[in-house]
Amino acid sequence: MRRAFTLIELLVVIAIIAILAAILFPVFAQAKAAAKKTQCLSNSKQIGTSLYLYLNDSDDVLPMANYPAAPIYQGPPFTVFSWHTGAGKAELSWADLMLPYTKSIDIFQCPEDGSGPLLDSAKKAIPGKPLSFALNYYFYRQPGGVARFSLTGGGMSEITAPSGKIFIAETASNSSREIVRPDRYLGFERHLKGSNYVFADTHAKYKLMPQWWKTVASSVWGLPENAQNQQCPQWFPWLDDSGEKW
Repeated sequence: MRRAFTLIELLVVIAIIAILAAILFPVFAQAKAAAKKTQCLSNSKQIGTSLYLYLNDSDDVLPMANYPAAPIYQGPPFTVFSWHTGAGKAELSWADLMLPYTKSIDIFQCPEDGSGPLLDSAKKAIPGKPLSFALNYYFYRQPGGVARFSLTGGGMSEITAPSGKIFIAETASNSSREIVRPDRYLGFERHLKGSNYVFADTHAKYKLMPQWWKTVASSVWGLPENAQNQQCPQWFPWLDDSGEKW
């Protein structure tokens, strides 16, 4: 006599499979996210190495955030990134200055940056490679009205405790940000509530984002004299405090 599964038995098996799937899918998703975080950290380390090589060739002077925009900058060379008017048209960014050392454009796009391409006013994608990283705002905006935007980030000898000072942070490729600060946190929670940072001494490290950064008004972060009073000395290269308060 042939035996077969009863309807109840089939339903029990299906229920067990559904329960196992509900348990395992989040685990698989978390494992995938962790792998992307690791890949992004590897990219960050390569960018840090390129910064180290750049510093050797520039007398230890950190790169500018970007060249002055058109019509001041006429080019060539032009950027290869989706930046302002785009590859082949817009001025160079800091990432373009790293390319001779990285030998790779793709490492500047985080594998988990799903923000999409930069769009123009007509909602069309601006040509060029995505850029998922930006420089620390406070290397280019400092107390006393010093505006070093588009100029260099200063010499390494000017930085207090470079191993504890952020220089490169993650951002969204569609944000057109070449400099970031704590209130521009589009990429700061990308990897399991944290992101990867390259410090001024060129090492890279993963850090969780402190949620209190979101509670401080943008007007505070935008004024270095006030921003420096927040408990995050890692953002401010002129402070003597070398502790990373995360």
